[in-house]
Amino acid sequence: MSCGNTPSDDKIYRVSIDNKTKHVEMVCIGIASVDSEAEGYYISVDELPEWVQEKVAVLMLCDFKPPVKEVAGVGRRMDKNVYWVYRT
Repeated sequence: MSCGNTPSDDKIYRVSIDNKTKHVEMVCIGIASVDSEAEGYYISVDELPEWVQEKVAVLMLCDFKPPVKEVAGVGRRMDKNVYWVYRT
């Protein structure tokens, strides 16, 4: 469900970075994924699509302590190593 400027679930990706290996898992939160080829496992953040790298870089500067705040058009930092990235 979208709220305000938050996109629909099919345009939100969960990006999770493994703290030890630095491997990345990227999955669409919604059922009707708009860019399924972007989903998957990556060796590092550097291997992610450029649009995701840019948004994760912005979100890394955000605090992850609740309540997490949305960065309009970018996403949210949900945890130390988990990001919700908006496909705009």
